[in-house]
Amino acid sequence: MTDTDESSTAALPQSFGRRVVEILLIVLVFFSLTGDPPPNVNEAHYLCRLKHFWNPQWCAGDLFLESQDTQVVFIWMFGWVTRWLSLAATAWLGRFVVWTLLACAWQRLSWRLVPRPFAAVLSAALFATFNEYLHLAGEWVVGGVEAKCFAYVFVLLALCDIVDRRWNRAWLLLGVATAVHPIVGGWSGVVCGGIWFWNDRRDVKLRTMLPGLIGGGLLSLPGVLPALMLTWNEPPELVAEANRIYVFDRLPHHLAPLTLPAAEVARRIGGHAALLILVVGLVVALRANDKSNSMKRIAQFALGAVLIAAIGFAIELALWNQPLVAARLLRYYWFRLTDLAVPMAAAICVTAFIAIGLQRRRAWAPWALAAALLATGWNIANSTRQRVLSPVPPADQKLRDFNAWVEACQWAAENTPQGARFLTPRLNVTFKWRAGRPEVANRKDLPQDARSIVEWHRRIKNIYYAVIEGVEEPLDSLGILGTERVRELAIEHGADYVLMDRGQLLSLPIVYRNEEYIVYHIDDGNTTNGR
Repeated sequence: MTDTDESSTAALPQSFGRRVVEILLIVLVFFSLTGDPPPNVNEAHYLCRLKHFWNPQWCAGDLFLESQDTQVVFIWMFGWVTRWLSLAATAWLGRFVVWTLLACAWQRLSWRLVPRPFAAVLSAALFATFNEYLHLAGEWVVGGVEAKCFAYVFVLLALCDIVDRRWNRAWLLLGVATAVHPIVGGWSGVVCGGIWFWNDRRDVKLRTMLPGLIGGGLLSLPGVLPALMLTWNEPPELVAEANRIYVFDRLPHHLAPLTLPAAEVARRIGGHAALLILVVGLVVALRANDKSNSMKRIAQFALGAVLIAAIGFAIELALWNQPLVAARLLRYYWFRLTDLAVPMAAAICVTAFIAIGLQRRRAWAPWALAAALLATGWNIANSTRQRVLSPVPPADQKLRDFNAWVEACQWAAENTPQGARFLTPRLNVTFKWRAGRPEVANRKDLPQDARSIVEWHRRIKNIYYAVIEGVEEPLDSLGILGTERVRELAIEHGADYVLMDRGQLLSLPIVYRNEEYIVYHIDDGNTTNGR
């Protein structure tokens, strides 16, 4: 069979109308599960960056926004929208675009493997449920809008072509995925290379894939080169410290999961392992119906992603007492792909198993379908109920008083100069989003280039941490530091205003206050009684 041959068990034809209906239903599932008011946590992080790139005067002077850009393709592909739409409108538009693209790709792959009406809708709902509750490293696929979501679209399309052994086209699609998000596309390409080697290397020779491999490599460069430039021409010790901060201080839940509490580690590994066992068991059960090994290839994609994660665990354990060396390797997100691959394979295998059982009128099949519908229905109903009970954007969930926060940010947007820089609460995520003013630093907005990472860490530690009884502790409020120290920090970091809670007031000029937050102005030492 050549690279362009059709699979002997190609999917049954489907009407255009039915396909559109299934795609719309999948989008509805995604909306029901993740259609929270914007911003989602990562939307406040990434969309502000897009807006600043296309309008450098917006939040000029913000360390995070002015650090080196890496997701260049995403910025050029979608960032221009922020010139005409608000950040909230941009988020909604981006969500529906990426949900629709994911739904199209998912429907195509699902129909290729389980060509039954509305099976794609069930498998999509199962996938979202498995991904949310049985993930290994907290990685998600369906949610807010960011670069990795678009990259997953091309990975799913590539998998469909790999099932049909269209390797040249698959490599081109994986190249595009890598351009959009180097980690997602890169690891997917590694696993897909393993699938080719294991299954097709005798029938599909390497030389026949050269057009796709070369084309995919060239397409990937806009994503790979900016990522490589993050550490170019930087001192090795600075790069090593940046890696340590990135892996062990800011993102251990994604990059070094064994550092999490033991109970959480056991829960994640146990749940994910159970899902993988389910995949293997169902692939064995379905082998008689999988003449072209299509389902087997999806399972191999999951197993390959798990193998990459296992290597990540081995690195973390072997270098447990050498954090600088470990960080240099662990920063490449060894655990990300398995949170897509294993839930995807499980969802499709479960759906295929149920579909075959129903087709053969097995007594257990209606009960299995009912259980799948119950699990996905509960997830959708629970997500909707929580949204109704607490219609606060995910990025603002940690705030004690959401309305007071919005009012304070709105005041800053309307009553301070455009370039005024603020000291803000450490755990806030949405100040730039709501106020349109630069910050000195916050916990969420971690830059990507080595030099900016180290500077971000210095600011976070300098401003928001203090040694209390010999132990470094995060501060619940800047007010704990006292007036003179807060003034020193503001002057050191070029802050014109301090926005903080009203728990412990300072003797600085007050320019705004509400029931929860207060804004002080830094004006060369002229003070008033903060009480």
